[in-house]
Order: sequence, then C-alpha cells, then structure tokens
Amino acid sequence: MLQAKVSIHDTLAKYLDAQNFPGGNPTADPTQEKLKVFYIDSKSVETKIEVEFTLSSPMDLQGLQIPTRQLHSLCTWCIRGKYRSGDGCDYAGTAYFDKFNRPVSDPSLDECSGNLTGCKLRFGENNELSFGGFPGTSLIRS
Repeated sequence: MLQAKVSIHDTLAKYLDAQNFPGGNPTADPTQEKLKVFYIDSKSVETKIEVEFTLSSPMDLQGLQIPTRQLHSLCTWCIRGKYRSGDGCDYAGTAYFDKFNRPVSDPSLDECSGNLTGCKLRFGENNELSFGGFPGTSLIRS
C-alpha cells in the first residue's frame, strides 16, 4: 500500500447528494467540494483492530530534486495530465484535436499535444493561452 493515493473530499452537509436525506436535498451540488490528495508514506500503527498510516502530501520533496519544473518547450500541464482540468490548463472549448494536432469530432479522442501549436489551435491564434511551457527555450543552444 506504500505510495497508494488517498483522496479526501471535503464539503458542507448542505451540498450532499439527495440520497443522504429522507426528503431529498434541493441544495445538493457535487461540484461544491475541496479535494485533498495524499499518498501513503508508511504504516505507523498496526493492531488486531486497526491499521494507521502516515500520509504525505504530493508536495513532499522526498526523492525529488528541486526544481521540479524544467524549462522546456513542452506544456507542463499536459505532461502532468492536467489538460482541461482547470488546474493549470483551463481550456473548456469545443474544438477537439488528437495528439498530432489533427482535428477530431469525437470529444473522447481529444488529446493535447503538449506543444504551443496545439494550444493555439484550441484557444485561437491571437487569444491568451494557458500554455505551461517555455516556447523560447528551443532557441537556446548550450
């Protein structure tokens, strides 16, 4: 179970789904939550009745070297699986492309290429982009 992902969903009682209330819940709203993610770091207690684990934050730097973000021309949000998440990449449009920047009509085939061209296709050539890379780094020679 080491490094298993643990998700905690915090919300207020008034937002719980209707099946938690005998008469339903008119204020139910599944989007009203704060998601916290942790990983199992170690087992701290084990008895015949319970097991207790120590959790670590994803920001915990065990085994990581600083900086965790590198300067390159690929989009960090795409690399980290945050395309269309609102947490980095906030694209919510209806223009869909595959990982090679070819147009597709099926939203399930939509996949970010991780490059600036793919971002411009989605947001528009002259619009503000949420591109998470550093396009100018491809011009640097070491």
